[in-house]
Amino acid sequence: MNIAANPKTGLLESALPEFRTTSFINSHMRPRDGYSIEVMTGEAVLSLLSNDPDFQQSWDQLFESCPWATIFQSRKFVTAWYESYKNQHLPILLTGVEGGQLKGLLPMALLNSAVNDGQVPAKGGRITGAGHYEAEYQVWLAGAADGDVFIKKAMAELTKRFGGHTISFRFLPPGTPFDWAKNDKQWRGVSIIQSFDRPIINLRDPEVERSLRRRKHFKHKLNRVKKLGDFRFEVVDDLETFEHSLNDMAEQYDFRQSAMFNKYPFKEDPDKKKFLLEMFRQQMLHVTVMRVNGKIMAAVVLVVGGNWAHLAGINCHAPFYARMYSPGFLHFILLAKQLSDERVPYFDLSPGYDSYKDDLANLHDDVHELVISNNAKFRLKRKFKRWLHARLVAWKMRPMTVELKIKWFAYMAKHLSVGYALKQVAKKLERKKTQQLFLVKSYALPEGAVIPLQKDNLQDLMQYEFSKGSSAAKWEFLANAMRRLETGQHCYTWIENGRLMASVWFSHAESFTDEVNNSQATDRKMIIKGFYYHPAAKSRLPHFVNNVIDTAVNKENRYHFQAEDGLFVNALAAAGSRIE
Repeated sequence: MNIAANPKTGLLESALPEFRTTSFINSHMRPRDGYSIEVMTGEAVLSLLSNDPDFQQSWDQLFESCPWATIFQSRKFVTAWYESYKNQHLPILLTGVEGGQLKGLLPMALLNSAVNDGQVPAKGGRITGAGHYEAEYQVWLAGAADGDVFIKKAMAELTKRFGGHTISFRFLPPGTPFDWAKNDKQWRGVSIIQSFDRPIINLRDPEVERSLRRRKHFKHKLNRVKKLGDFRFEVVDDLETFEHSLNDMAEQYDFRQSAMFNKYPFKEDPDKKKFLLEMFRQQMLHVTVMRVNGKIMAAVVLVVGGNWAHLAGINCHAPFYARMYSPGFLHFILLAKQLSDERVPYFDLSPGYDSYKDDLANLHDDVHELVISNNAKFRLKRKFKRWLHARLVAWKMRPMTVELKIKWFAYMAKHLSVGYALKQVAKKLERKKTQQLFLVKSYALPEGAVIPLQKDNLQDLMQYEFSKGSSAAKWEFLANAMRRLETGQHCYTWIENGRLMASVWFSHAESFTDEVNNSQATDRKMIIKGFYYHPAAKSRLPHFVNNVIDTAVNKENRYHFQAEDGLFVNALAAAGSRIE
């Protein structure tokens, strides 16, 4: 029996248990050197992971012995992802066996090809590491001595079986042996390798906690947040609380992602919540929430394993007053202290060239993306993208920011019409209207005019529909909505049949004379800042405005209004009196 040292712990361990190969190793695929590679797909993979305890034990021990393995290659992570996403992506598993022992594993997936699909496309698809975007690192498992041996044989079988598909690994963790892709004649011509900076908080540094807490404005902003009410920073360790909190996290996450990147991760991925819940059950997640008066102000879901906590789950915060209180920043500082108290050595902030990550990090290393393709045109595009990425980094420009601006202009050009352009020009040329101030001491909503309104509802805002006559494209609308909320504005929304029918933006004056109570008042005047309505709502706009006034006066005790929009000016004049 062979005895080997685990490179992660330095401890001597027994050899891997003997692995029965008769169930799925085809003898005709075995090379002459006795090293056999097997390619499995779909239900065969799921069945093996669920029903073969010897294989499960072999995977676990191979994972522990692999120097470059991360939590994203653990059996429990890969199994959870395969099961959660089997209706979206086809599991592919390559195994390397020699002398009855498992020597290598390569968990992959053919994207957008479900387990039950009748046919797998012959070309044009993409194969990536198991986990897809849920896995920050995608790599093969092997012992230190078998790293090149296994992966070259595995890749040869994979490309033989799926030769028409692009194969990608995002990202290869430090220590991964990939010289074969750069130097081997068979692979160097079809491989594109790109390096990325990875920011890390080394929590073993004795100065890290003191350094983070000395950050500019940290104490000041934390004290301001605590004045809002009952402030709590909590570690979520029970499934029921996480499941309940996940809905709010998903809403905040989708809103920010839609406003910044025109993406809706949870809405567009029906299996994402299911996968995260399974990850939590398997104790692979570290969840923290920052609450004010019971509501989530910020939350971070990390993937944890070994000595690492990875920012690869959810990072969200409520947009309300974000620029005033910086809830995301506060949460990261408190989270770093929490991880330090829990003796987690390294907090991986993930590649991305974000300024806040660079500001927090006290350690950097490099990770790599590996893409393999037989398509010369595709490789040329990727090499140009790699070149441009390197130039932007050298020029101190964030590549994602540049890419995002290009996508923004392309998106706006797609949605631009003559009518839309004329509206934008007219809006800029329109003479600024005079703000008028009104006093409404009491208000009774006209009979039959009831419209249900929500305040500061992110889900409602995401129901905006771009249509003929709209004043903004959806991405533009949501980006503007986020900016308004972050700077302290509020909104009332009206939803009908899953569509945003109308919304009104408003803010409050800090201090002025309250003529109702004949005293100085704080936060009592409503200043109308903006107004949107869907064309289908035009005939009922007076009802909407009446409901806004009714809600403000009778539910929020606001009596002073400042407006310039004609519809609101007329309604307020009819409901109260104008103040000169």
